[in-house]
Amino acid sequence: MRICLVRRALPVSPAEGIGHHALPMSRALAASGHEVHLLTAPHPALEQTRALLPGVRIHTVPSELTPGFAGAFPFPPLRHSMAVYLALRELHASHPFDVIEFPEFEGEGYFSLRARRTLGHFASAVLAVRLHGPTHEARALNRVATMDMGAAQLEHLEDTSIREADLLLSPTRALLAQVSTRLKLDTRGVVVPPPFVARNDASPTRRTQTPRPRVVYAGRLEYRAGLHLLIEAMQALFERGVDAELRLIGDDTETGPFGRSLRGWLERQVAPAWHERIHFDSALPDAELAAAFAATTVCCIPAPSGPVPDACLEAMSSGVLVVGDDASGLADLIEDGRSGLLFRSGDVGQLAATLEKALTRPELRQTAQREAPLRVADVHAPSRVVKQWETAVEGVAHVRNHVLPRPARERSDTPRVSVLLPYFNMGRYLPETLRSIRAQTFTDYEILLVDDGSTEPESIELLDRVQAPDLRIIRKQNGGLSSARNAGLKAARGHYILPLDPDDLIAPTFLEKCLTVLEGTPGLGYVTSLVTYFVEDATHVTGGWAPWGVERDALWVANVASTCTALMRRSHLEEVGGYDEWLTGFEDWDVFCSLAERGLGGSVIPEPLFQYRLRQDSMTRTSMVGDRPPLMAYLRQKHPRLALHPERSLCILQGEALKLESLALARAAEAAPRPLLDKVVDRVNGTLKRLDFVHHALRGVATRVVGTEDTSRPLRQQLVDRLRGRR
Repeated sequence: MRICLVRRALPVSPAEGIGHHALPMSRALAASGHEVHLLTAPHPALEQTRALLPGVRIHTVPSELTPGFAGAFPFPPLRHSMAVYLALRELHASHPFDVIEFPEFEGEGYFSLRARRTLGHFASAVLAVRLHGPTHEARALNRVATMDMGAAQLEHLEDTSIREADLLLSPTRALLAQVSTRLKLDTRGVVVPPPFVARNDASPTRRTQTPRPRVVYAGRLEYRAGLHLLIEAMQALFERGVDAELRLIGDDTETGPFGRSLRGWLERQVAPAWHERIHFDSALPDAELAAAFAATTVCCIPAPSGPVPDACLEAMSSGVLVVGDDASGLADLIEDGRSGLLFRSGDVGQLAATLEKALTRPELRQTAQREAPLRVADVHAPSRVVKQWETAVEGVAHVRNHVLPRPARERSDTPRVSVLLPYFNMGRYLPETLRSIRAQTFTDYEILLVDDGSTEPESIELLDRVQAPDLRIIRKQNGGLSSARNAGLKAARGHYILPLDPDDLIAPTFLEKCLTVLEGTPGLGYVTSLVTYFVEDATHVTGGWAPWGVERDALWVANVASTCTALMRRSHLEEVGGYDEWLTGFEDWDVFCSLAERGLGGSVIPEPLFQYRLRQDSMTRTSMVGDRPPLMAYLRQKHPRLALHPERSLCILQGEALKLESLALARAAEAAPRPLLDKVVDRVNGTLKRLDFVHHALRGVATRVVGTEDTSRPLRQQLVDRLRGRR
């Protein structure tokens, strides 16, 4: 088979991380006779990576998108996902792949998977997504409650990728069950552990004596790792007279209470009497970690979830007795009492008892020294993993070459689509909009132009000149945008409705592609596309937007669904009562909320088929500015059952408010007298810290305020320098 593995980061040596799986997996697939390609982001050590993977073809995604188009993707993971999609289209054209595998992390395959579902791209390939540990699960296990739209979008990218995969691969049964339950997935998931080959210097007979028996944990210091349980259990053993010590090896994270240092929090859990027995060390290079395992009596991995860490595999390959949580991925690997020991998940008392048994019974360690390396070599053997992977792919081979049928293009007596154009003094732009409609490849439509009481002589006179067989003009007294659209809806004959403002444009394939998706995908309320912005010339793109589709928790906070220009069934629009005429804006947002409340989804074609004209005198820039707060309050009151998890929506809302607060404070600081500057900067920094949790993407606000992504200096100092006019 011809296979492409997509990984943004490819380490140059074995290390924990999302990209690490791609190295041994690509080697294993190539050794089994497959043609293997790797698609990654450009990085300085790429040549070193090539040297590690002889016979594997490595490609890179574009480092930058077209400048104007890049403006549609301000969120870095979104921008990278689009770059992956564009690169894959070229690669697939020249090297048709049988399988393309993405990680779920940061939604690298988001646009590629959507293109498969909506446009039929990559139809000859199985699109697989491999779980590493979605952000949603990581946040929940780390007890992170704060959130903003950036965090919500990151979860949306990952969850959508998981849902839309042809094949879902998981390293463990526990992780697959956890994700499948939350997302209510079907049975497409398959457990395929990563391949693993122990280092040449790993030897089950090479042991180093230490003054005390030593328990070691190796990995990032995160709350979800369960280290607080380990520290509590070890202190209980010390109090019972067990002579041992604990060594925690790994870099600190800000997953302690409310974004604080976890290491600092853990250190405070250690009683003064036991300070000399519990040691914290930073992450070690491979050679030093191997030496640490040689001096280890027991390795404990107390995490209740997630894949099996590489450090655990290294320890077992070295013959170290490993103690692990029975609800984690270790339950797939450890044969209790032979290759390791398991304790009941979350039970500190049983963890302590299991550790005591491991420390005081030499025969258990001797058995593990013999059996653990054999178990790792068996379960994670590259040849065995490849066979499991091949079987999983063959199980979904029927998805190949399945594309949605295109709708018939011919006209009928009753048009299938009614294009609704609300019109008020827009004569300057109307002819170009009409031309974009009449350039459609799908021609079974009618155009309903609703003149909402225009007052400009030129705009009124133009209506007499644009008369045509495919155009019906409805004249009415001015009643606002919702009133005009409802008048068009009432007169429409089409089975489908497309609202379109008379200054915007649609690409020639907009109707055909949207109709294909809407008719071929059950459960949809609407179909739209990516958006590009322009001022006068639609070929000169100045930015854009990537709608999400229906994400109900985020939709309660902001209109992430679509612009007003989305193809909908007329029956659905009528069922929700059309457009709310009380609203002076956000009437399209209101419709999408109503469709979502009825359980209908939304699909976004990953092509910029809709061009939105930026005008200084538009409603968004004028009358809606002051109306926004009461409009949003009205919508949230009208749709109280929209959010599936209201507490999550409130967290997003609070996170957005904090960002606005920090921006307002930063602007105030620019005009503040010098003596007040430090006080203002401290307040801005404090506000930003409330958003500083788990993922780097959530610090986007800091980048916007400071104007740099420099991580070498503290955020406070960057703010001070920025506000004082220097970098």
